[in-house]
Amino acid sequence: MGHIKIAKANGQFDVVSADDVLHVKETATGDDIEIAYSGGTKATIAGAGAYDQTDVFAVVKAVDDMDGSAGPAPLVKLSSFVTGVTGASL
Repeated sequence: MGHIKIAKANGQFDVVSADDVLHVKETATGDDIEIAYSGGTKATIAGAGAYDQTDVFAVVKAVDDMDGSAGPAPLVKLSSFVTGVTGASL
């Protein structure tokens, strides 16, 4: 099971799945990043500042680098530190 690490402050990180990803996009407000999964769930990455398409692409690239495999997870550093990752149903 592949996953990626999302950088937080002070060297900490959150972990999100890189498996069965349908899409990665900015949320409707443009402040957060949403990762939707084929199982009908999503992870929302919230940050200290608003994210943009450069941040979305960084997450997409990390998911692509994992390519459904296990192993050392890439650490994704976004334009502002992550304040939290939440999961929910779509």
